[in-house]
Amino acid sequence: MKSMDRGSLVGALALIMLGAVFLVLNFIPEVGFEETWPVIFFVVAMGFFLPAVIWPESRRGLAGLYIPGSLLLVMGIVFLYNTLSGDWNMWAFAWLLVPFGIGMGMSLAAWIGNWSPPVSEVGIWIMILNAVGFSLFGTLFGEPFIRIFSAGLVLVGGGLMLLRGLLRGRQSDEKPKTKTK
Repeated sequence: MKSMDRGSLVGALALIMLGAVFLVLNFIPEVGFEETWPVIFFVVAMGFFLPAVIWPESRRGLAGLYIPGSLLLVMGIVFLYNTLSGDWNMWAFAWLLVPFGIGMGMSLAAWIGNWSPPVSEVGIWIMILNAVGFSLFGTLFGEPFIRIFSAGLVLVGGGLMLLRGLLRGRQSDEKPKTKTK
């Protein structure tokens, strides 16, 4: 299949899927556009993710699209939570997830596009720092679900740091010691 044919096919399938989702949602009386509009973020994010998949020969250059795609994906998740829960006060600290999405996109782009490792490392550090900030604020100021979720993130983060420290300590203990004169 030619490149343009693949792009047209994927674009058509994306529109058909979006139309099908909205059609099905019209048959569920309790669910309206007011609750489902964040789905648009997921569809647009998919539009940023697909070019690197559709045109693998250009993957290295197209991988940069994963950065805005990841940001839109994270924003879609946050808006879907806000819409379904009514917890719009969360935006007092949810803005920390914006750079989290950018860091996620950088890491994915570096992986998909086979970019240099420092790009991925910077993306991972952006994600970690913003997840920690979100978790701390969420634990202190969030609604009950966010408090529990954030406290769990803090616990997991602390456990991962402990595991990393233990593994690094074990590696340094296993290194052969050299004699110095």
